Amino acid sequence: MLTKRLFFKTLSTSQEKILLNLARYKFLTTGQMLELGIMTDRANLNKQILELRYWKNPLVGSATFGVHPKLWKLQSIHHLTSHGAKLIEEHLSPSSDIRFPKANTVLFGQDYHHRIHTIDLHIAFQEWASTGSVELLFFLTYLDKVSTGKTKGFRAETYIPFGEHEYLIADAICLLQTSVRKELYAIEMFNGMNVQRVHSSLLQHLMALKDGQPSRLFDLEHGSRVLSVFELEACKNLSIKRLFEDERFAFAIEYFLFKTLDELKENVLEGWELFDGSKIIMF
Repeated sequence: MLTKRLFFKTLSTSQEKILLNLARYKFLTTGQMLELGIMTDRANLNKQILELRYWKNPLVGSATFGVHPKLWKLQSIHHLTSHGAKLIEEHLSPSSDIRFPKANTVLFGQDYHHRIHTIDLHIAFQEWASTGSVELLFFLTYLDKVSTGKTKGFRAETYIPFGEHEYLIADAICLLQTSVRKELYAIEMFNGMNVQRVHSSLLQHLMALKDGQPSRLFDLEHGSRVLSVFELEACKNLSIKRLFEDERFAFAIEYFLFKTLDELKENVLEGWELFDGSKIIMF
């Protein structure tokens, strides 16, 4: 097995993969690491993570959660520490874009499942792009922050202004390089059955599209689209019906695409539904 001698400790190939995937996705559960193929055995994977947590200067941190009344124990969330990020920058992959939480606390709180599902989206797009069909130029999430250049600090990287003084925070924004051109998508992940929240969120996106703001932010001369991904198929179907009945969306049918998370994991490119009932591919 390939190993690297670092600071008088040995970093295994599996541990290297753990660190590099955390750098890419920022947060991962053990289950997500198994899906990524880092290792095949959960117990062995947890052992590798534990070793990284107990270096003199820990390379990985973990946030643990209590027992959910319906879903039992929630999986821990793992992330790089500043020491882990520095090790990657100096020894493993100096040119990588390294993501890790800068604050001392990692808060998932009440939106635990929404955050996990947003990371699932990133994984699905990254894995699809790795097949060579497209190039994933970037995949930003609301978990990522960028400096505002002002005293008050930071804002989400998925911030999209529109109108005179309004803005929205998309769950994710991704840019794909296809064989024809660059394609920009704002992505929303909807958990639960709150159709009103879906409608309100997509109405904000409609206003932003009317302004052409997403494309302007990334210097594109053509329009972008909105991908709505649902935890529950029933919510997806009711939301599609709601938009179809709202005449404000009448001109924008082709700009709003719908899928469940399970459908997306099966096929990122094909099978998207418009709210007039037709099925299309992403581009």
